[in-house]
Amino acid sequence: MAQHLTPLGFTRTPLGAQLAARGLDGLLLTSPEAVYYTTGLPTLPGSGNPILHALKNQLPSFVFIGADGKMTLLCWIGATMGFDFDVDDVRNFFDRNSAGEELRDLLKEQLSPTARIGIEATCPFYVVQIVQSVTSTPVVAVADDLILAQRLRKSPAEIALMRRATEIVESSVAELSARVTVGASRLAIIGAAKRAMLAHGATGIGHTTIAFGTSNPEIAFDETLQAGQIVTLDLGAVVDGYCSDNRRLLYAGVIPDDLQALHQTMVGIVARIGDALRPGTPFADLYSLATQLYEAQGLPPFFLTVGHSIGLQTEEVWIASDSPYMVQTDMVLNIELYAPYVDGSNIGDEETFLVTDSGPVRLTQSDPIIKSI
Repeated sequence: MAQHLTPLGFTRTPLGAQLAARGLDGLLLTSPEAVYYTTGLPTLPGSGNPILHALKNQLPSFVFIGADGKMTLLCWIGATMGFDFDVDDVRNFFDRNSAGEELRDLLKEQLSPTARIGIEATCPFYVVQIVQSVTSTPVVAVADDLILAQRLRKSPAEIALMRRATEIVESSVAELSARVTVGASRLAIIGAAKRAMLAHGATGIGHTTIAFGTSNPEIAFDETLQAGQIVTLDLGAVVDGYCSDNRRLLYAGVIPDDLQALHQTMVGIVARIGDALRPGTPFADLYSLATQLYEAQGLPPFFLTVGHSIGLQTEEVWIASDSPYMVQTDMVLNIELYAPYVDGSNIGDEETFLVTDSGPVRLTQSDPIIKSI
Protein backbone atom coordinates (compact mmCIF):
# COMPACT_ATOMS: atom_id res chain seq x y z
CA MET A 1 0.00 0.00 0.00
CA ALA A 2 1.30 3.46 -0.91
CA GLN A 3 2.29 5.87 1.85
CA HIS A 4 0.31 9.12 1.77
CA LEU A 5 2.03 12.52 2.08
CA THR A 6 -0.16 15.40 3.24
CA PRO A 7 0.76 19.10 3.35
CA LEU A 8 0.69 20.50 6.88
CA GLY A 9 -0.82 23.92 6.32
CA PHE A 10 -2.02 24.36 2.75
CA THR A 11 -5.62 24.41 1.56
CA ARG A 12 -6.48 25.07 -2.06
CA THR A 13 -10.08 26.17 -1.42
CA PRO A 14 -9.54 29.95 -1.73
CA LEU A 15 -7.16 29.83 -4.67
CA GLY A 16 -9.75 29.47 -7.44
CA ALA A 17 -11.47 32.71 -6.51
CA GLN A 18 -8.14 34.46 -6.00
CA LEU A 19 -6.92 33.43 -9.44
CA ALA A 20 -10.16 34.58 -11.04
CA ALA A 21 -9.90 37.94 -9.27
CA ARG A 22 -6.42 38.40 -10.74
CA GLY A 23 -7.54 37.37 -14.22
CA LEU A 24 -5.26 34.33 -14.09
CA ASP A 25 -5.94 30.94 -15.60
CA GLY A 26 -3.42 29.08 -13.50
CA LEU A 27 -0.60 29.24 -11.00
CA LEU A 28 2.80 27.59 -11.50
CA LEU A 29 4.91 26.97 -8.40
CA THR A 30 8.60 26.21 -8.75
CA SER A 31 10.30 27.06 -5.44
CA PRO A 32 11.17 24.19 -3.06
CA GLU A 33 9.20 25.94 -0.29
CA ALA A 34 6.02 26.22 -2.37
CA VAL A 35 6.21 22.65 -3.70
CA TYR A 36 6.72 21.24 -0.19
CA TYR A 37 4.03 23.49 1.30
CA THR A 38 1.35 22.56 -1.24
CA THR A 39 2.06 18.83 -1.70
CA GLY A 40 4.22 17.50 1.14
CA LEU A 41 6.91 16.35 -1.33
CA PRO A 42 10.12 16.83 0.74
CA THR A 43 11.96 19.31 -1.48
CA LEU A 44 13.59 21.31 1.34
CA PRO A 45 17.02 20.55 2.79
CA GLY A 46 15.57 20.17 6.29
CA SER A 47 12.49 18.14 5.41
CA GLY A 48 13.99 14.69 5.91
CA ASN A 49 16.31 13.28 3.26
CA PRO A 50 17.67 16.40 1.48
CA ILE A 51 18.32 14.57 -1.80
CA LEU A 52 15.46 16.21 -3.72
CA HIS A 53 16.84 19.62 -2.80
CA ALA A 54 20.37 18.55 -3.73
CA LEU A 55 19.23 17.35 -7.17
CA LYS A 56 16.83 20.19 -7.98
CA ASN A 57 19.09 21.58 -10.71
CA GLN A 58 18.76 18.33 -12.69
CA LEU A 59 15.47 16.97 -11.29
CA PRO A 60 13.21 19.94 -10.54
CA SER A 61 9.70 19.74 -9.11
CA PHE A 62 6.69 21.84 -10.13
CA VAL A 63 3.10 22.30 -9.01
CA PHE A 64 0.43 23.63 -11.36
CA ILE A 65 -2.88 24.83 -9.93
CA GLY A 66 -5.61 25.58 -12.45
CA ALA A 67 -8.35 28.16 -12.12
CA ASP A 68 -10.68 25.26 -11.33
CA GLY A 69 -8.56 24.44 -8.28
CA LYS A 70 -7.19 21.19 -9.68
CA MET A 71 -3.55 20.47 -8.80
CA THR A 72 -0.86 18.63 -10.71
CA LEU A 73 2.50 17.65 -9.24
CA LEU A 74 5.37 17.20 -11.69
CA CYS A 75 8.48 15.55 -10.26
CA TRP A 76 11.18 12.94 -10.70
CA ILE A 77 9.72 9.44 -10.89
CA GLY A 78 12.14 8.19 -8.25
CA ALA A 79 10.59 10.55 -5.70
CA THR A 80 7.05 9.19 -6.01
CA MET A 81 7.60 5.43 -5.92
CA GLY A 82 5.49 4.03 -3.07
CA PHE A 83 3.87 7.38 -2.23
CA ASP A 84 0.76 9.31 -3.17
CA PHE A 85 -0.20 12.95 -2.59
CA ASP A 86 -3.17 15.27 -2.06
CA VAL A 87 -3.21 16.30 -5.72
CA ASP A 88 -5.40 15.46 -8.72
CA ASP A 89 -2.61 14.27 -10.96
CA VAL A 90 1.08 13.34 -10.80
CA ARG A 91 3.28 13.66 -13.89
CA ASN A 92 6.68 11.99 -13.74
CA PHE A 93 9.94 12.49 -15.62
CA PHE A 94 13.50 11.13 -15.67
CA ASP A 95 15.70 14.20 -16.25
CA ARG A 96 15.54 17.95 -16.79
CA ASN A 97 14.78 17.62 -20.50
CA SER A 98 11.82 15.33 -19.89
CA ALA A 99 10.76 17.62 -17.01
CA GLY A 100 10.46 20.48 -19.49
CA GLU A 101 8.56 18.28 -21.94
CA GLU A 102 6.09 17.16 -19.27
CA LEU A 103 5.54 20.74 -18.14
CA ARG A 104 5.00 21.97 -21.70
CA ASP A 105 2.54 19.15 -22.42
CA LEU A 106 0.59 19.87 -19.24
CA LEU A 107 0.34 23.58 -19.95
CA LYS A 108 -0.84 22.93 -23.50
CA GLU A 109 -3.58 20.67 -22.11
CA GLN A 110 -4.64 23.12 -19.40
CA LEU A 111 -4.29 26.53 -21.04
CA SER A 112 -5.54 28.30 -24.12
CA PRO A 113 -3.02 30.24 -26.25
CA THR A 114 -4.28 33.50 -24.69
CA ALA A 115 -4.23 32.28 -21.10
CA ARG A 116 -2.52 34.26 -18.34
CA ILE A 117 -0.52 32.30 -15.80
CA GLY A 118 0.95 33.35 -12.49
CA ILE A 119 4.49 32.40 -11.53
CA GLU A 120 6.79 33.01 -8.59
CA ALA A 121 9.35 35.79 -8.73
CA THR A 122 12.09 33.16 -8.38
CA CYS A 123 10.81 31.07 -11.29
CA PRO A 124 13.82 29.82 -13.32
CA PHE A 125 14.31 31.45 -16.71
CA TYR A 126 14.07 28.17 -18.62
CA VAL A 127 10.64 27.59 -17.06
CA VAL A 128 9.53 31.09 -18.08
CA GLN A 129 10.59 30.24 -21.63
CA ILE A 130 8.48 27.06 -21.54
CA VAL A 131 5.45 29.02 -20.35
CA GLN A 132 5.93 31.67 -23.01
CA SER A 133 6.17 29.00 -25.69
CA VAL A 134 2.64 27.90 -24.77
CA THR A 135 0.89 31.22 -24.16
CA SER A 136 0.94 34.37 -26.25
CA THR A 137 0.43 36.73 -23.30
CA PRO A 138 3.05 37.67 -20.68
CA VAL A 139 3.31 35.69 -17.48
CA VAL A 140 2.58 37.55 -14.26
CA ALA A 141 4.72 37.02 -11.15
CA VAL A 142 1.96 36.96 -8.57
CA ALA A 143 2.24 33.52 -6.98
CA ASP A 144 4.41 34.74 -4.14
CA ASP A 145 1.69 36.70 -2.37
CA LEU A 146 -1.08 34.20 -3.11
CA ILE A 147 0.73 31.33 -1.41
CA LEU A 148 2.44 33.51 1.18
CA ALA A 149 -0.92 34.71 2.47
CA GLN A 150 -1.56 31.15 3.63
CA ARG A 151 2.00 30.39 4.71
CA LEU A 152 2.07 33.31 7.13
CA ARG A 153 -0.73 31.77 9.21
CA LYS A 154 0.35 28.44 10.65
CA SER A 155 -1.75 25.34 11.21
CA PRO A 156 -1.58 23.45 14.55
CA ALA A 157 0.73 20.88 12.94
CA GLU A 158 3.09 23.60 11.70
CA ILE A 159 3.08 25.34 15.08
CA ALA A 160 3.95 22.05 16.81
CA LEU A 161 7.01 21.63 14.57
CA MET A 162 8.13 25.20 15.21
CA ARG A 163 7.74 24.75 18.96
CA ARG A 164 9.95 21.69 18.69
CA ALA A 165 12.52 23.51 16.56
CA THR A 166 12.63 26.31 19.13
CA GLU A 167 13.09 23.87 22.01
CA ILE A 168 15.97 22.23 20.12
CA VAL A 169 17.78 25.55 19.71
CA GLU A 170 17.35 26.45 23.36
CA SER A 171 18.57 23.05 24.54
CA SER A 172 21.55 23.34 22.20
CA VAL A 173 22.43 26.84 23.43
CA ALA A 174 22.29 25.64 27.05
CA GLU A 175 24.65 22.80 26.16
CA LEU A 176 27.05 25.09 24.28
CA SER A 177 27.10 27.68 27.05
CA ALA A 178 28.69 25.14 29.34
CA ARG A 179 31.40 24.36 26.75
CA VAL A 180 32.49 27.83 25.63
CA THR A 181 35.62 29.00 27.46
CA VAL A 182 38.39 31.48 26.85
CA GLY A 183 40.70 29.98 24.24
CA ALA A 184 37.90 28.13 22.46
CA SER A 185 37.98 27.87 18.66
CA ARG A 186 35.09 29.54 16.87
CA LEU A 187 34.98 26.85 14.18
CA ALA A 188 34.93 24.17 16.87
CA ILE A 189 31.96 25.86 18.56
CA ILE A 190 30.12 26.14 15.22
CA GLY A 191 30.67 22.42 14.63
CA ALA A 192 29.50 21.62 18.16
CA ALA A 193 26.36 23.70 17.60
CA LYS A 194 25.45 21.74 14.49
CA ARG A 195 26.02 18.42 16.22
CA ALA A 196 24.01 19.52 19.25
CA MET A 197 20.96 20.54 17.20
CA LEU A 198 20.96 17.26 15.30
CA ALA A 199 21.45 15.30 18.52
CA HIS A 200 18.46 17.08 20.07
CA GLY A 201 16.23 16.09 17.14
CA ALA A 202 16.67 18.61 14.32
CA THR A 203 16.20 17.26 10.80
CA GLY A 204 18.25 20.11 9.36
CA ILE A 205 20.40 23.10 10.25
CA GLY A 206 19.02 26.55 9.58
CA HIS A 207 22.02 28.60 10.68
CA THR A 208 24.88 28.79 13.16
CA THR A 209 25.53 32.53 13.36
CA ILE A 210 28.22 32.47 16.03
CA ALA A 211 30.71 35.28 16.61
CA PHE A 212 33.37 36.34 19.07
CA GLY A 213 33.46 40.07 19.79
CA THR A 214 32.88 42.26 16.73
CA SER A 215 33.87 39.70 14.09
CA ASN A 216 31.57 39.11 11.14
CA PRO A 217 29.05 36.51 12.35
CA GLU A 218 27.79 35.66 8.86
CA ILE A 219 30.99 34.00 7.63
CA ALA A 220 32.60 31.13 9.52
CA PHE A 221 36.34 31.48 10.02
CA ASP A 222 38.60 30.32 12.80
CA GLU A 223 39.47 32.57 15.70
CA THR A 224 40.16 32.13 19.40
CA LEU A 225 37.94 33.53 22.14
CA GLN A 226 39.69 36.18 24.19
CA ALA A 227 38.87 37.45 27.68
CA GLY A 228 36.50 40.42 27.60
CA GLN A 229 34.75 39.38 24.39
CA ILE A 230 31.04 38.94 23.78
CA VAL A 231 30.00 35.57 22.35
CA THR A 232 26.96 35.59 20.06
CA LEU A 233 25.06 32.31 19.79
CA ASP A 234 22.39 32.84 17.10
CA LEU A 235 21.11 29.41 16.07
CA GLY A 236 18.36 28.03 13.88
CA ALA A 237 17.19 24.43 13.91
CA VAL A 238 14.89 22.89 11.30
CA VAL A 239 12.30 20.20 11.98
CA ASP A 240 10.58 18.72 8.92
CA GLY A 241 11.18 21.92 6.99
CA TYR A 242 10.09 24.37 9.70
CA CYS A 243 12.64 26.78 11.15
CA SER A 244 13.49 28.35 14.49
CA ASP A 245 15.70 31.36 15.20
CA ASN A 246 16.99 32.61 18.54
CA ARG A 247 19.95 34.60 19.87
CA ARG A 248 21.63 34.46 23.25
CA LEU A 249 24.80 36.17 24.48
CA LEU A 250 27.74 35.08 26.64
CA TYR A 251 30.57 37.20 28.01
CA ALA A 252 34.09 36.03 28.67
CA GLY A 253 34.62 37.52 32.09
CA VAL A 254 32.78 39.80 34.49
CA ILE A 255 29.98 41.53 32.56
CA PRO A 256 30.47 45.34 32.47
CA ASP A 257 27.63 47.33 34.01
CA ASP A 258 27.03 49.40 30.88
CA LEU A 259 26.78 46.25 28.74
CA GLN A 260 24.35 44.71 31.19
CA ALA A 261 22.24 47.87 31.24
CA LEU A 262 22.10 48.16 27.44
CA HIS A 263 21.15 44.53 27.07
CA GLN A 264 18.39 44.80 29.68
CA THR A 265 17.03 47.85 27.86
CA MET A 266 16.90 45.94 24.58
CA VAL A 267 15.26 42.93 26.23
CA GLY A 268 12.58 45.30 27.53
CA ILE A 269 12.02 46.85 24.10
CA VAL A 270 11.66 43.43 22.46
CA ALA A 271 9.17 42.44 25.17
CA ARG A 272 7.13 45.59 24.53
CA ILE A 273 6.99 44.88 20.81
CA GLY A 274 6.10 41.26 21.53
CA ASP A 275 3.19 42.36 23.70
CA ALA A 276 1.94 44.54 20.82
CA LEU A 277 1.50 41.51 18.53
CA ARG A 278 -2.27 41.73 18.51
CA PRO A 279 -4.44 40.64 15.56
CA GLY A 280 -5.15 43.56 13.24
CA THR A 281 -2.00 45.53 14.07
CA PRO A 282 -0.16 46.64 10.91
CA PHE A 283 3.47 45.59 10.71
CA ALA A 284 4.30 49.24 9.95
CA ASP A 285 2.83 50.26 13.33
CA LEU A 286 5.18 47.83 15.08
CA TYR A 287 8.09 49.52 13.33
CA SER A 288 6.84 52.93 14.48
CA LEU A 289 6.45 51.67 18.04
CA ALA A 290 10.03 50.39 18.04
CA THR A 291 11.25 53.79 16.84
CA GLN A 292 9.40 55.49 19.71
CA LEU A 293 10.81 53.05 22.27
CA TYR A 294 14.36 53.60 21.01
CA GLU A 295 13.99 57.36 21.15
CA ALA A 296 12.54 57.19 24.66
CA GLN A 297 15.73 55.41 25.75
CA GLY A 298 18.00 57.84 23.93
CA LEU A 299 19.05 55.18 21.43
CA PRO A 300 19.51 55.81 17.69
CA PRO A 301 16.65 54.04 15.85
CA PHE A 302 18.92 52.60 13.20
CA PHE A 303 17.24 49.36 12.16
CA LEU A 304 15.75 48.08 8.91
CA THR A 305 13.23 45.75 10.51
CA VAL A 306 11.68 44.96 13.87
CA GLY A 307 11.82 41.26 13.07
CA HIS A 308 10.24 38.79 10.72
CA SER A 309 7.73 36.06 10.17
CA ILE A 310 9.27 32.60 10.35
CA GLY A 311 8.19 29.22 8.99
CA LEU A 312 9.49 27.29 5.98
CA GLN A 313 12.02 30.11 5.66
CA THR A 314 13.92 31.71 8.51
CA GLU A 315 12.73 35.13 7.36
CA GLU A 316 9.50 34.87 5.37
CA VAL A 317 8.63 38.60 5.40
CA TRP A 318 10.19 41.50 7.28
CA ILE A 319 8.33 43.63 9.81
CA ALA A 320 9.39 46.88 8.20
CA SER A 321 8.17 50.46 7.86
CA ASP A 322 6.76 49.81 4.39
CA SER A 323 5.35 46.33 5.04
CA PRO A 324 1.84 45.76 3.64
CA TYR A 325 1.03 43.01 6.16
CA MET A 326 -0.73 43.08 9.49
CA VAL A 327 -0.61 40.79 12.50
CA GLN A 328 -3.03 37.85 12.30
CA THR A 329 -3.83 34.94 14.56
CA ASP A 330 -1.62 31.86 14.08
CA MET A 331 1.32 33.88 12.80
CA VAL A 332 4.72 33.00 14.25
CA LEU A 333 6.85 36.13 14.46
CA ASN A 334 10.43 36.74 15.57
CA ILE A 335 11.08 40.09 17.19
CA GLU A 336 14.75 41.06 17.13
CA LEU A 337 16.27 44.44 17.80
CA TYR A 338 19.79 45.61 18.55
CA ALA A 339 21.70 48.71 19.58
CA PRO A 340 25.42 49.51 19.24
CA TYR A 341 27.69 48.95 22.22
CA VAL A 342 30.87 50.96 22.80
CA ASP A 343 33.07 48.18 21.38
CA GLY A 344 31.17 48.24 18.06
CA SER A 345 29.12 45.10 18.63
CA ASN A 346 25.33 44.92 18.36
CA ILE A 347 23.58 44.13 21.62
CA GLY A 348 19.98 43.02 21.73
CA ASP A 349 17.49 40.23 22.00
CA GLU A 350 15.50 37.90 19.73
CA GLU A 351 12.32 36.12 20.81
CA THR A 352 9.71 34.04 18.98
CA PHE A 353 5.99 34.70 19.49
CA LEU A 354 2.83 32.90 18.44
CA VAL A 355 -0.12 35.23 17.83
CA THR A 356 -3.41 34.06 19.36
CA ASP A 357 -6.84 35.64 19.80
CA SER A 358 -6.10 36.15 23.50
CA GLY A 359 -2.66 37.69 22.92
CA PRO A 360 0.89 36.72 22.00
CA VAL A 361 2.49 33.57 23.41
CA ARG A 362 6.28 33.50 23.69
CA LEU A 363 7.62 30.26 22.26
CA THR A 364 11.19 30.94 23.38
CA GLN A 365 11.39 29.99 27.04
CA SER A 366 15.02 30.51 28.06
CA ASP A 367 16.13 33.53 30.08
CA PRO A 368 17.70 36.12 27.72
CA ILE A 369 20.18 37.24 30.39
CA ILE A 370 23.83 37.53 29.34
CA LYS A 371 25.73 34.63 30.89
CA SER A 372 29.24 35.14 32.22
CA ILE A 373 31.73 32.40 31.30
